[in-house]
Amino acid sequence: MDDFSDKWREEDGLLLLNGVRGLGPITLRRLLERFRGDPLSLLKASKRDLLQVRGVGKGVVDSIENAVNSDWLKKEKGKIKKHGVDFITNADFPPLLRELYDCPVGLYVLGSLPPGPYVSIVGTRIPSNYGKRMGREIAFDLAQRGFCIVSGMARGIDAEAHLGALDAKGKTIAFLGSGLDVIYPPEHIDLYRKISESGAVLSEFPFGRKADRRTFPMRNRLVSGISNGVVVVESAASGGSLITARLAADQGRMVFALPGRVDQQSASGCNKLIRDGATLIRNANDVIEEIDPTLTEIENSGGTSRMQEILPSQKETVESISGIESKLLKAFREGDHFSLEELCEISRMEVSELSSNLTMLELGGLVSRRADGRFEAI
Repeated sequence: MDDFSDKWREEDGLLLLNGVRGLGPITLRRLLERFRGDPLSLLKASKRDLLQVRGVGKGVVDSIENAVNSDWLKKEKGKIKKHGVDFITNADFPPLLRELYDCPVGLYVLGSLPPGPYVSIVGTRIPSNYGKRMGREIAFDLAQRGFCIVSGMARGIDAEAHLGALDAKGKTIAFLGSGLDVIYPPEHIDLYRKISESGAVLSEFPFGRKADRRTFPMRNRLVSGISNGVVVVESAASGGSLITARLAADQGRMVFALPGRVDQQSASGCNKLIRDGATLIRNANDVIEEIDPTLTEIENSGGTSRMQEILPSQKETVESISGIESKLLKAFREGDHFSLEELCEISRMEVSELSSNLTMLELGGLVSRRADGRFEAI
């Protein structure tokens, strides 16, 4: 590849190779091994030499050559500078991440990557109020104990995990399934900013790369791979959280799961993980005991979280509700959730009357409308 620039540094070569479409981390590592870990020698190599590496076809070789002969690297370095981002390479990775067989050659980092230990918390994008509360409490207590909370900045449990760490004034990092300039979901822009100020937002993908079905599993392997253990808080029988748990097990990481009701769909994934050998947890203390038993136990270890000290009591609200509202509240068992139509049938109220009573219960902090439009008791 004769147009290769002699002014490039090793980091430049890794940055360029990391951005070549169709060149995955495993194939790229094979290429680097072939050239004794030197990306500049790789980029200077002939097509014939590159094609001798297993998994490398003409399409990949052409993509590498096109990248070398384009101004992509110059533009990408300009974006890195513009956004205040660092591109770190393998030598700067935390040890557990570095040992992955499919470890990326580099990561874009906005913020400052905190030291470990790391614990990942993942779960459904449509959690119950119980799931939200537990995810946030566990993250809060772990962060107060010095753990850096890792997640993927998705809706639901991911967001609660990050927020719990931030509430504790602890450290948290988020791995994205897109480039750092493509914030997904877009409504998490404020959370993105807070995470980058408290810890770091990271991605292996170049600027402009949008999230898709391929990038999310790639993101998940880093969420699990950097961590000492992965906590799953509410998950259906299939989905991204279980993929992350499987990846964690394959990587030799500890897998923890918060149990739920056997008749609740959003708990079926966690219950299955426990049945298959994951460690059942009730609180952050259970996680700490497995990862580092030498750490001091959380105060009020009978299951009470420090975060509960900042939550308002509902006692006065419960005592002040009307008889009709009290009757309606009793229809909710722990973990149950109902549509408006189902509640009409259960309570035998008209929609207008039911809506009025639900509004009062919502204002009192006793009932909440979920993201899917269903209602549940808090």
